[in-house]
Amino acid sequence: MRSLYGLNFSALLMICLVSHAHAADATLKPGDLKETPNPVRLFIDQWSSYPPLPGGFTLEFIRTADEETAAVTLREAVLIALDNNPTITVDRLEPFRTAEETIGEKSIFDPTLALEFNKDFDIDPKGTRTSGFSTSLQRIRNNNYNLSLKKLLRTGAQMDISFQNNRLISSFPTQVLKPQYRPHLGFSVAQPLLRDFGWGLTTIFVRIAENREEISLFDYQARLAQTIQRITEAYWGVIFAKDNLKVQRKGVELAGALLKGAEARVRAGVLPPVAATEAQAEKARREESVITAENEFEIARTNLRLSLNFNPQNTFMPRKIEPAESPSILPFPVEKVGVMENALTRRPEILSANRKVQNQALQVRYTENQLLPRLDVKAGAGLTGLAGELKPGESNPFTGSYGSAIDRLGSGNFYDYSVGVVLQFPLGNAQARSKFATARIELEQAKARQRDLISQITLEVEKASGDVGANFKRIQATRLAREMAEENLRGQEKRFEVGLVTLKDVIDFQSKALDAQGSELRATIDYNNSVSRLMLAGGTLLEHYNIRVEGAKKESDPWWAKF
Repeated sequence: MRSLYGLNFSALLMICLVSHAHAADATLKPGDLKETPNPVRLFIDQWSSYPPLPGGFTLEFIRTADEETAAVTLREAVLIALDNNPTITVDRLEPFRTAEETIGEKSIFDPTLALEFNKDFDIDPKGTRTSGFSTSLQRIRNNNYNLSLKKLLRTGAQMDISFQNNRLISSFPTQVLKPQYRPHLGFSVAQPLLRDFGWGLTTIFVRIAENREEISLFDYQARLAQTIQRITEAYWGVIFAKDNLKVQRKGVELAGALLKGAEARVRAGVLPPVAATEAQAEKARREESVITAENEFEIARTNLRLSLNFNPQNTFMPRKIEPAESPSILPFPVEKVGVMENALTRRPEILSANRKVQNQALQVRYTENQLLPRLDVKAGAGLTGLAGELKPGESNPFTGSYGSAIDRLGSGNFYDYSVGVVLQFPLGNAQARSKFATARIELEQAKARQRDLISQITLEVEKASGDVGANFKRIQATRLAREMAEENLRGQEKRFEVGLVTLKDVIDFQSKALDAQGSELRATIDYNNSVSRLMLAGGTLLEHYNIRVEGAKKESDPWWAKF
């Protein structure tokens, strides 16, 4: 048996990603999953066959097991589980996922840069009107080099900046500039004034996503506390199963000694032969209890072993765990009012329910805005330039190179602008009214769930508080009962030696003494579990183990997303 050492009794449980499945698996660190592959590798991968997908375990790996045993205290067991328990690892990922969803919602304010190049060439038969009608071939060469930038502003406006460049060569008799350069710089904006208007409305889904991120963190805290409670019960379950096995084996020893004495008395003629048979039957019954207790002990040990999943050697079956701490029988002070206040203000389930109500209220606000008609103001302005090589025999004031076209664009002499208003009003507006009513219903449902949760937690605190007091009293009562049963057994054994009671009486008193020992063990374990459940109900279980849960690190918004 090897004892664990060097474990810190306090833990700062950061939201991190840890893989403990295989020795070949690399340990993931916070932020690893945010890293994107190298663009060159992505390009190569799309033309190559993908590697085999991860799947199950090989038979060779399934047959491996860590046969060493680690003796740990309850606190050490909890800290080991924080790093290795698969359920905790799964739950730990959820806040990361919702944090990425928040980033995704914020991305609506990211600008979009578009680069475009196209070249087209047409040869078409066309009718021309020169002297009468005739047919000819019309040739057109068009090159476009365009650049545009689009962005949603926090006021709800859609902004568009474009820089278009056209190079045209055609066989049109009217085209005197060949090639012709026509750059255009434009700016346009469409600002909603009713529906979808306002800083608060455009960011409403970002606020909902941020609340969901907090909800996932609170839910993780709740599941983490519940998992710690299950590990606590598994830890004390091993101790109970081990001590109960000792009691059952002690019962077999008592039955064996009673059988030996009965056989000796039968041979001496003091007892009838049926007495030996009766003692032998009782021993067989108690041996059956030992077999059951041994099985329960192995199951309890396996449960704790897999719950902690302490696997430094990266085997299929983790290291065996041996509890190194005895259950407490000291009184635990219960201040019900304080526990209740903590529960209703600090329980992560309550905090999560509060955020859910807030989110539904935000949904109501958004759907309420969608009841309004759409009234958008649109405006745009642009600058144009023109230049080209002059056709022989023609005259044109816009001769020059592409640079000349840019100069004319910058002069501001050639411009355009537009202003307009768009009004849209869906007749009946049934869809918007339906979504608004649905959101209000869901808000009332969220409030009702919040009230129901408060009632459930109030009941949990009341029950947990009562269980702590009742189970502590059970320890006192079962201890006294066990002492009295043992004293009665000793008295009956002495009376049996002088023939004042029957063998059946001794067997009955042995069974009562064994049952009393088992009841005391059960009361002690129940008391320790109830203390842990009281801390769980009051929202202080994580604090008891000095565990602080923090979400994913907040990233500052880029400057372009702030307007």
